[in-house]
Amino acid sequence: MKGLPWLLVLLGLAACSGEKAGTQVALAEETHTFPAEGGTWFLGIDATGPWVAVSDAGWLTLDEWAGTGGTATLVLRAARNPDEVQRTGQLTFNGNRVFTAVQAAASGQAPDPDPDPEFTTSVTTLAATSVTTSSVVLHASYTGLSTENAPQDVVFRWGTSADALVREVGAAESVLDASGTFSAALTGLTSRQTIYYQASLAAWNPVTRQYQGVRGAVLSVTTQGVQPATGAPTWAELPALDYTHYTEGGNYYIDNRDRTLYFTHHWTDEKTPASGDRYQRNYTACWSSAYHCPVWVAAPRHEWYEGSTGRQAYSFNPDMPQSVQYGATSGSGTYNRGHMLGSAERTRSVAINRQVFYVTNIAPQHATWFNTGGGGWNTLEDWVDKQVCSDTLYVVIGCYFDTFTDGYGNTSSPSTTTFMGTSDVQIPTMMYYLLLRTKSGSSGKSVKDCTASELQCAAFVRAHAAGTKGQKVTSREMMPVADLEKITGFTYFHNVPAAPKSTCSAADWGL
Repeated sequence: MKGLPWLLVLLGLAACSGEKAGTQVALAEETHTFPAEGGTWFLGIDATGPWVAVSDAGWLTLDEWAGTGGTATLVLRAARNPDEVQRTGQLTFNGNRVFTAVQAAASGQAPDPDPDPEFTTSVTTLAATSVTTSSVVLHASYTGLSTENAPQDVVFRWGTSADALVREVGAAESVLDASGTFSAALTGLTSRQTIYYQASLAAWNPVTRQYQGVRGAVLSVTTQGVQPATGAPTWAELPALDYTHYTEGGNYYIDNRDRTLYFTHHWTDEKTPASGDRYQRNYTACWSSAYHCPVWVAAPRHEWYEGSTGRQAYSFNPDMPQSVQYGATSGSGTYNRGHMLGSAERTRSVAINRQVFYVTNIAPQHATWFNTGGGGWNTLEDWVDKQVCSDTLYVVIGCYFDTFTDGYGNTSSPSTTTFMGTSDVQIPTMMYYLLLRTKSGSSGKSVKDCTASELQCAAFVRAHAAGTKGQKVTSREMMPVADLEKITGFTYFHNVPAAPKSTCSAADWGL
């Protein structure tokens, strides 16, 4: 290689991690002059150990900025000098300034028609399309991509908040041209779920001879779903609340005990003759931020909701602020994850079943004598299943938290536990089922069109206590709906004025 004799440069302790003291670096040249139009030059280096180079000028670059030692030839590049002034740049090896590059001033003539390449890649995140209740298609465009080496990691980063894009989905297309677009389908989402996404790729930088990450802006998209049109819904099963009072991230209502209750309506992914151009409802959940536990869940029971779909994974409720929910989706120990509205009652589709696995539909239930087979709650659930009719059975499944003694003499007192990542979860002292249906079960009439004599309703309550295990359902746990309203403070079936809430008949329920 032509140039000055090798210059031996002795360096002391190096700044880079892993470098040994006393590393010796020798350069074939200590200076070089570039023409104004720039160009490429070769620099020989010999090092006895690890080395790192740093440039103090953006127009002066190397093809390699570090090495482990030994002899190498580095490619030194200078960009065109646009100014009519000579300029100087320096390279520092292992902390010592050892090489100087000088570039001539521009002459004022037209620049080189084929200058050295520059890094010009940019990515733009575009609006999502094909939005359904459970999927979206994400889009992006890009320009200035080097075709010397194909890009890597062409993906969309996404998540449920703008500052936590922790998931990735790869582009559906191959990205090879200098400019173009790419997309990706995102599936498995839930109704009215908002996600945040950002286009991203690693592009080849022809200046540094390395890959460089490039990202677009963060955008958001919300899957399809249906909110109540205006005012409070008039569904038969819905307890009375101020359903038109909204707050950021969900709806709320302050009850007479000054506790904040959050509620969310969940919708299926299907339309029915009854729902018209709207999606059929699934259920409504009411959650206590003070107790960190569901207060009640209201739902219609009908064979339409039943099918063959398997159980889904537990997840947070996307329609309610996560900060007021349980701290985790997993849990074990003394208390099982007890469904309010059961998984077996919503098996028509994956989307419908997924919603009953929201943690806001889950209460702590004792693993031995309440939640498992033969347990007090499971026994009551099995009995309620037999009350489903073609006219629709309307249910409210609820939790109570003050001291309670049931009709069998079982007493449960207030207590807390660590459950699903939260340390102060209030354990229900009693859980109940409220049922409303037509007496015949097959009248073909809406309960709102029936007289009191055509309807039957009752509350069935069980203390969250060991004595309920194996206990069959009897009239001793039945009470009029109006009596339970006095205990809980809620008003049930208020959209069905004819509902006979002040009385109940054991014979109506086969007891």
